[in-house]
Amino acid sequence: MGLETGIDRGRLPRGTHGIDPAEVLHSQRMRMYFGVLEAVAERGYTATTVADIVARANVSRRTFYQMFKDRDECFTGAFEAAVDMIIGYLDASIRDVPQDDWRALLRTTLTEYLNRLADNAECAHALHIEALAAGPVVAEQRRRMKTLLAQRMQGAFRIGRGTGEVPADIPAEIFEALIGAIDDRIRDCMQTSGPQALPKLAPQLYQISVALFGIPEWATPGVH
Repeated sequence: MGLETGIDRGRLPRGTHGIDPAEVLHSQRMRMYFGVLEAVAERGYTATTVADIVARANVSRRTFYQMFKDRDECFTGAFEAAVDMIIGYLDASIRDVPQDDWRALLRTTLTEYLNRLADNAECAHALHIEALAAGPVVAEQRRRMKTLLAQRMQGAFRIGRGTGEVPADIPAEIFEALIGAIDDRIRDCMQTSGPQALPKLAPQLYQISVALFGIPEWATPGVH
């Protein structure tokens, strides 16, 4: 499931069609979001044009310019929507996890993040590869996304510290560095093996994370 879920990629019929105008606008906007992510994943950010986006979204250029100033503004909106979608999935994934089990929270969050990226390759390319070429606004969006993920790691740390399992305090900026390392591993995997291989990173990223917490589990059975 992803940004395209429930969105009809076909062009709306001409004339009176009885569809709520707000629903039409939402559908068109989401189709253009998916269109820009799809185009960027296929062609690269700098090569993507408005023509590429409207062709994939099946909307007119007039409709595009009624909603967005240019390609950059459309991509910025799509990036934000992709982040919101991923964060929503992460929130849902830990609802049934015991909130005092920091290891399970950490493992579930990492696994869910990688699985959702693998299921939404266009979003994965936008978040971890093409956003690097998208200018200062998206760079700031990336920083906010990484901060959100770092805060989740820090939340798991606090639980472990509270139970006495985590032996020492960790400065907040170290969690930012951890997310940077995870971002690098994800990007490398996508560029060498493709997004479908991302879930295989989960055990390694879990080991790296708990080692940072001062509890290395390199020899844990079943974790390779």
